[in-house]
Amino acid sequence: MQLILIVPFRMQMWNLNTYLYGPKDDLKHRLLWREVYSAEEEAQLKALVCEAVSRGLTFVYALSPGQDIVFSSSWDLTLLKRKLRQVSDLGCQAFALLFDDIDHSMCQSDTEAFSSFAHAQVTVANEIFHFLGEPPVFLFCPTEYCSSLCTPSVSKSPYLLTIGENLLPGISVIWTGNKVISRELSPESLAEVQSVLRRPPLIWDNLHANDYDSRRVFLGPFKGRPPGLRAHLRGLLLNPNCEFEANFIPLHTLGSWYKEGKEEGKGESRMEDRSTGALASDEIPADPVMNQDLKAGENQVSRSFSHEKTPRRGLCSGSVPLSEAQVRLLVGLYYLPHEHGPPAQNLLQDLTWLKANCHCVSVEEWRDRAGRFLAACDDVALLHSAVVNSINRALLYDLYPYIWDLRNTLLVAKAFICWLGERDTSSGAELHGVEAEPWVFKGGLSGEVQEVLLYFHEEQDYPDSLLYHFPSQLRLEALPELVDCSVSRSLLTALLMALKANSSQGVFCEVQPTDGLRIEFLTKLGFLEILRGEARPREGVVLGRLL
Repeated sequence: MQLILIVPFRMQMWNLNTYLYGPKDDLKHRLLWREVYSAEEEAQLKALVCEAVSRGLTFVYALSPGQDIVFSSSWDLTLLKRKLRQVSDLGCQAFALLFDDIDHSMCQSDTEAFSSFAHAQVTVANEIFHFLGEPPVFLFCPTEYCSSLCTPSVSKSPYLLTIGENLLPGISVIWTGNKVISRELSPESLAEVQSVLRRPPLIWDNLHANDYDSRRVFLGPFKGRPPGLRAHLRGLLLNPNCEFEANFIPLHTLGSWYKEGKEEGKGESRMEDRSTGALASDEIPADPVMNQDLKAGENQVSRSFSHEKTPRRGLCSGSVPLSEAQVRLLVGLYYLPHEHGPPAQNLLQDLTWLKANCHCVSVEEWRDRAGRFLAACDDVALLHSAVVNSINRALLYDLYPYIWDLRNTLLVAKAFICWLGERDTSSGAELHGVEAEPWVFKGGLSGEVQEVLLYFHEEQDYPDSLLYHFPSQLRLEALPELVDCSVSRSLLTALLMALKANSSQGVFCEVQPTDGLRIEFLTKLGFLEILRGEARPREGVVLGRLL
């Protein structure tokens, strides 16, 4: 009901014109795509369609049958038509067939019926397009939907070449850019795919999508899309955060980007009627407009979305708006997938520098930077309290897990820096780069802070041959009063399973030769002695286990 009541209204305010429906929590969108909607589901979907139409929005219904469809099966094709006809009867006039994130392999009957995987998809898409009366908006998401997924390249991909040659010209093709989550979109790369597809692509922009990491949310602006892009696009759809309230600034700046592009494009030929999404032809607006967008975001996240007046009942009832500085800090901590905002950058830089130079704790520069880092940690703790006490309860419910996680992580980091100030040691750490897809680096700012803390340990002198077969090291401690070992056994078993699930092939643990109880405990869990003290400077016994 939240979508029905709020999304169309908000999109109209933000100058956006298209909403694509394809939620992952609708099982009948992907997993159970063959099943029609019940009467109750029909009513809810129809209400959303009607609300969007009344607001002047194009409502696109997306279906993802690619996981298990048999392309050559007349029965599957009949079920697909039945499903889309049901939605069409609800007033929907725009559709999308999605074949993303599926295996390229075909069953035996499909192999006999079609010359290639692309040929099978195109055949079904073209038939459905005709069946629905060739609607003005019909989208097709290919399995190779970005440059990094194309084999061997965009221009030489047999799959994309088949799509471009055989897909009917009235069907738009979805594209995400160079990667699944593209930091930037260039006219050059889009011109290349346009040539292959024989039509301008429709961008499915994952810049603010956060469904791949439960510890990250992106509150930053829509950016990284340079001037001249509109000439190479049939449309643009922004895939937002899973949390509804987190999307105000992303969508507001997208709307500003679109509006600016339309104003600059006055007098030029208009895009085709089938174009969808928020189209634009210029980079993010200049600073004054950006400030206006951010100010609108501040006003939005600082107040309640309810129009009802409620009595003030103290902080616990949520009656204090966030300040401008707090909103800017919040956005800076949860900025974009490929870049942190200034507050997050400063936190990471200071923490990394303080750890790498902790042998100089008595130096004034170290003390000054430590003080600045500790103050920044305190600011995040205050931000946590402000969000908890904010008048905007909807924002609190959506963002609380993220700010709680970061607050607690920085409490550990703060204690760590205070501890460093009392000892003299050294260790270095480097943060990962950002050339890979963002989901490679889990946890966002909180994860990177934990990574810096995690790699602080004394250098260990273990042979390369040991680390090659047993890359994970375990340190096991138990309270002296522990009598029942079943709890420790269960925890260690869960840890070993987690290491295996994360591709570790072996784990080792060093214990003292005199610690008979611990050696016996590990031996019962499959650990074997692989290295003794006489083979290395240290005196411990190393036990290891392959996973």
